[in-house]
Amino acid sequence: MEDNKNNNKNNHKKKLARIILTAFGLLLLAVLIWRAGPKVVWENIVQAGYYLPLVCLTALLWMFLQAIAWSIIQGAFQKVPIITLFRAKIIADGLGTLVPVAANIGGEAARAVIIKEHSPLNEGIPGVVFDKTIEYLASLAYLAAGLFLYLIYLKIPQKLKISSLVALSVIFIALVVMVILQFKGVYSIIGRIARISRRSRRWFEEKESSLRDFDRNMRLMFSHSKTGLLIAFLLHFTARCLGAVEIYIIIRAMGWPASLVKVVFISVFTVIINTAF
Repeated sequence: MEDNKNNNKNNHKKKLARIILTAFGLLLLAVLIWRAGPKVVWENIVQAGYYLPLVCLTALLWMFLQAIAWSIIQGAFQKVPIITLFRAKIIADGLGTLVPVAANIGGEAARAVIIKEHSPLNEGIPGVVFDKTIEYLASLAYLAAGLFLYLIYLKIPQKLKISSLVALSVIFIALVVMVILQFKGVYSIIGRIARISRRSRRWFEEKESSLRDFDRNMRLMFSHSKTGLLIAFLLHFTARCLGAVEIYIIIRAMGWPASLVKVVFISVFTVIINTAF
């Protein structure tokens, strides 16, 4: 009887939270429209015409592919409903768009929290981190292919070529560091840092078990099905390609001419910015 009461209370709290968050989202949308100008927004919607639903569908499609890739990664622990992952992905991307600095911090952390009912945080966080690593790897491959294309086919300033190669190198180094940290584990590294002060040592002792669990689960990800990891990589790579298609549709909606190489060129720099922030 007591359990039923607790369950009803929890369900009531969840429903209330959803209503509040939905209302807040609608209010935020209204504020954004007001700041941009309702007339300007309407004129852009009219100009976009049937391209607008195409843009939305394309964006949802590449996010859905990323959600499938994440489900493969998260499946190393236990299955999480794809709809839950898809919803978490949309929320994380939305948070990253509204607060750019939080794109790779708050937004990604939200993914693990949203799926907590299906996968505890000691499994959700490693799954998100490893999925993000695979996404970065796919982004790196896409960037390399895109940079190769426009270095050959487009006449661009030397400074821009150099900056592009520097960005590619930085992303590669960051990816290598991420893989090393995940493979070797963070327990020993944080343990050394925690020796700095008594308070940090106390915190480390309290979190020792969680850190060991994190390292163990991260190593489990590396022993996951190689075929599954390859499929996840290809899904993330395809999602990046669909991002270029989305940019092409937007350019066409604005009535501008766009060649394939130029679209890839724009999408490459979009990926660089999204990866960095």
